[in-house]
Amino acid sequence: MAQLLQSNDPKGLNIFNLPELLEQILYFLEIDRSLYPALFVNHLWYHCGAPILWRRIKFSTKKDYQRGRRGRKMPRALTQRLINFKKVMCGKIKPTYCSKIVYLRLEGLKISDTLINAILHSCPDIHTFILNRSDGFSNIPIIEIAKFSPKLQYLSLNSCLCLTDRCIIEIARSCSKLRHLEFRYCLIGDKAVEEIVHNCTNLKYLGLVGCKRISEEVIEKLNPKIKIEYPDTDSDTSDLSSSSTSSSELDDKNVYCSCCTSKVKRKN
Repeated sequence: MAQLLQSNDPKGLNIFNLPELLEQILYFLEIDRSLYPALFVNHLWYHCGAPILWRRIKFSTKKDYQRGRRGRKMPRALTQRLINFKKVMCGKIKPTYCSKIVYLRLEGLKISDTLINAILHSCPDIHTFILNRSDGFSNIPIIEIAKFSPKLQYLSLNSCLCLTDRCIIEIARSCSKLRHLEFRYCLIGDKAVEEIVHNCTNLKYLGLVGCKRISEEVIEKLNPKIKIEYPDTDSDTSDLSSSSTSSSELDDKNVYCSCCTSKVKRKN
């Protein structure tokens, strides 16, 4: 590799200095989860690699916060990465690659309205947004999803206690491309589901486990082709149809943004 990086051209050009070719190489490194170290090769590699790395951002805890004397707290390493991420997203001047985010997972965290609003205003291309078990924010930024995320296809808000019927109604009316919705153990009712029936014509999966305010009469109005996880169902696991992406598949990649970590997390 070192020999390939050394150029014999008097102008200092080689195949790795061609942005179009380099981007294709870096995409393969992302698939192999080896992209982050490549950012340190030189300025060109960083310029081409950072937007790719920022396409998928994930901060999650598998379990609830640890209990401490002052209440709940997140693991220290995760907290520091989240702080760094917030500094970038909420800064007055943002790197251009921030707008490249298409997949965002903030699961089991304590986050603020400010952070969610900053993300929504800066990232219009988000198609997957997951906020399962997170708290610290109100229903206001959730309503803002309807305004700033028209390309949204996958939305999961399981156990978000701030979720209201109005949130879902606004999202259903504005995000016509939605294919996957999860509102498990949320305090939503028939009005929200009725709005989904009328507006989400592309929906393939609807997770409603634990939503006890929804009546069977409203569920019957849904398209029979939609896979529904209803409060009376025996299974708490969710699988999408062949045209959608399941939650387990979304866990397969573990990619972090360059500003938030100094390591690349690998799965064996």
